[in-house]
Amino acid sequence: MKGQTVNSALRSFFSDEQGQDIVEYSLLLVLIGAAALLVLTTMGTSIGSIFSKINERISSANNAVS
Repeated sequence: MKGQTVNSALRSFFSDEQGQDIVEYSLLLVLIGAAALLVLTTMGTSIGSIFSKINERISSANNAVS
């Protein structure tokens, strides 16, 4: 009798899919966050390089005028 109760409890536990959507959405959010972090890190380096070049050109133009 007790074995049947455990067996049916395990069967219902493994067939229950209520929390599956939450896990899938959280995994999707983690993947999107990781991709965004990678893109922003890569773009941040190139944007920093662009601003450095602009700063150098402004400084050289300022020195030429002075």
